[in-house]
Amino acid sequence: MKLGYPRALTYYDYYPFWAGFLQELDIELVSTPPTNQTMMEIGLKKAPADTCLPVKILVGHLNSLSNVDAVFLPRLVSMEKNTYLCPKMLGIPESLLGTIPAGLEVVTVDINRRAGVHQAHKSLIQWGKGLGKNKHQVLRAYAEGERWLKTYQDMRKQGWGFEESMECFENLAESGKLENLGLTPRQVQTVVQESDEYRPTIALLGHSYLTYESYANLNLLSKIARKANLRVVENVPLEITQEEQKHLRKSIFWSHARKIYGAGESYLEDPKVDGIIYLSCFGCGTDSLTNDLLARRSRAEQKPYLVLTLDEHTGEAGLVTRLEAFLDMLERRVGHEGHLPAHGEFVDCHSSPV
Repeated sequence: MKLGYPRALTYYDYYPFWAGFLQELDIELVSTPPTNQTMMEIGLKKAPADTCLPVKILVGHLNSLSNVDAVFLPRLVSMEKNTYLCPKMLGIPESLLGTIPAGLEVVTVDINRRAGVHQAHKSLIQWGKGLGKNKHQVLRAYAEGERWLKTYQDMRKQGWGFEESMECFENLAESGKLENLGLTPRQVQTVVQESDEYRPTIALLGHSYLTYESYANLNLLSKIARKANLRVVENVPLEITQEEQKHLRKSIFWSHARKIYGAGESYLEDPKVDGIIYLSCFGCGTDSLTNDLLARRSRAEQKPYLVLTLDEHTGEAGLVTRLEAFLDMLERRVGHEGHLPAHGEFVDCHSSPV
């Protein structure tokens, strides 16, 4: 059996899990190519008007699938205890059934780990029975999927880039075992600046399916990396992102928002990080909360903070202009901050009194 998996939304965080899980069950998982203009146009035409840009991209990928037996669209309700995923994801695949090409079968399974892993096991075991797989085969496949996912997360923490990490797992999904993957630690700072030119360190926050969607975000990561040292959410260990939320009066219950907020708090407290860019999607409800919380904290910490909002109408010229202005501000801040009048005792929380 060959299942097609769209390179959108859940792909960016959970593809290694599904690749390992399905390979153990002798099911081939084939992902779609990176987003292109044709996919984008189809998605904008067929997706419901009130959906966000990542969902529209998902529709474009669904319509690009070919030479597969079915499309794999799992409904991910919760992947961690006491959390939920984005409300838009909870409605997949039903909300998109009308956009899927005629004749293409949809294979789906519910994953809900909010109350613990046992409910997810029950759903997968029931799903596996329909494929002729017994309980022990499914549980063994689940453990293998978890092993693949943890390996991917460890690679990102060690400094591996998103593209090179995913390429490894896509190759493994076709033929290979996890033991064949030779892992070597990478440097988080992959670009070495040899000249004396000032090079700031910028943390980029946002949903993985937007920050690594290079077509939709107009190659934002490469634009930042050419001018600055780049940090991303995945460079912060999960246990640190959880620790950073303890001062909140109420826990954030969206998985992605918890991770983004925790990483943002960590970078706000890190004196080596000169500024933060929050990449948001127009119409994203969870971002409206997370972004506001981090914006208030950045003002308290006196850390430069830029919000970039993307939709299908975003132009490259405007994005580049805002990015260059932010970088210029960081450079001026380092060179001339001591000569600027400041309100209060400190210029910022990490500098000495003026």
